[in-house]
Amino acid sequence: MEKIYAWIIAIFAAIWPGSHPQADTVFFGYVEGEYVRVAPEASGILETLEVARGDTVAKGDLLFGLDQDKQKLALERARAELVSARLTHENISTGQRPEEIAVIERQLGSAEADFKRAEAAYQRAKELARRKFVSDSELEQRQTARDVASAAVEQQKALLDVARLPARRPELERAEKAVQEAQLTVDRASIDLEERTVNAPAKGYVDQTYYLPGEFVPAGTPVVSLLPPGEIKFRFFVPEPLIAKMQIGMELEIACDGCRQPVAAQLSYLSSSVEFTPPVIYSLEERSKLVFAAEARPVAETTLLPGQPIEVRLAQ
Repeated sequence: MEKIYAWIIAIFAAIWPGSHPQADTVFFGYVEGEYVRVAPEASGILETLEVARGDTVAKGDLLFGLDQDKQKLALERARAELVSARLTHENISTGQRPEEIAVIERQLGSAEADFKRAEAAYQRAKELARRKFVSDSELEQRQTARDVASAAVEQQKALLDVARLPARRPELERAEKAVQEAQLTVDRASIDLEERTVNAPAKGYVDQTYYLPGEFVPAGTPVVSLLPPGEIKFRFFVPEPLIAKMQIGMELEIACDGCRQPVAAQLSYLSSSVEFTPPVIYSLEERSKLVFAAEARPVAETTLLPGQPIEVRLAQ
């Protein structure tokens, strides 16, 4: 008699609008997953697919690769242009070539030798003119020849100094800018090549693959779908009379067919819109109830998979 009475009280508490949800109240739902759909940033032909449905991958594992021929050629070309830009910058930064400077140095040496001879001739003529053996006009010619030789020496020295100078500042800046642009082109080509191989962004279970090697993959189209362990959630439905008593963060227990122990979870979401019991948990007993969708997250990693039906109870 006491068991029958307790059963009647439990039903009354469950359907009465002002009642509190009891520890043995059961909500029905199913497991959902939030998938990571991995797609390439650029389009191309799928060359390699390194995973299959059911595999478990770690973060950073190779998932798939696209064709790379065009990207490799672009990178080689960019590297060649960078080498050319650096050589140009180095050339105008260090003045003329050593061979050209050597020519000017030889010309300077010849001019200095001519000056020494002209100077010696002038000094002899000067001494002879003092003794009246050379006319004043001849002395002037010797002096003029010496001055011309001296000017030739100064001219070659100036040419040598100019040859050793780097290019003017605007030319240097243009060369430096060309080197920077060439380096950016190399960096961009390297990124384009790296993007042809795609790695797992997180640890997860391979739920689906959508393409086979040899097929064309448009940019942004998923090739592999991953389910990370922490992206499992439990979706269930709370009858309208009990929704006011549910609180975000409250502890729940998740049970399923074949589960040896309940899975600990916390309520993470309550819908603000009422709906009828969805067909996935439709039954004769539930057909007329108004319910609110709710979601809970497992406290720890779980082996439950999306689609499994579950029963949700308040934690004891």
